[in-house]
Amino acid sequence: MRSDFTKRIISALLCAGLCVCLASCGTKNAAVSPSDLNEASSQVEVKNLSELEALVQEDEFQEQVKALSQTYESKGMKLEVVAEGDSVVYKCIYTVQIDETKSKEELTEHLESKAFETSIDSVLRSFKAQVPQTRSVIVRYIDMNGNIIASKEYK
Repeated sequence: MRSDFTKRIISALLCAGLCVCLASCGTKNAAVSPSDLNEASSQVEVKNLSELEALVQEDEFQEQVKALSQTYESKGMKLEVVAEGDSVVYKCIYTVQIDETKSKEELTEHLESKAFETSIDSVLRSFKAQVPQTRSVIVRYIDMNGNIIASKEYK
């Protein structure tokens, strides 16, 4: 019971940290000059990446995700953030064995909670401010075997 509660707390802290991470990224990008944007967009075209993929793959963003992920690895979870089409996907991957039946119920409840939805709404707004075509943020909890335990798309 205690470890399940700990996992729920870790998940909530992980998402709260992501909100802070994205908020700081959004503030920095607001001060980018038009010439920087032109240079960045030409680099994106060269790589054949969508704007959203390019944003998510930026070194600074991925370094922040990695740093946040490392804080939770000792507690049995890691984080990956990728773009899939016009959606940003947060993959919260357990690195330890968990009780999937109990965890699925708890994580589904967590994904449906008003507080979590409010946090993710803030993340989505931040992405849309930088890439207007962003459609949604998807949060997936994945077990150590790669199976999705719980998932929700926020539009």
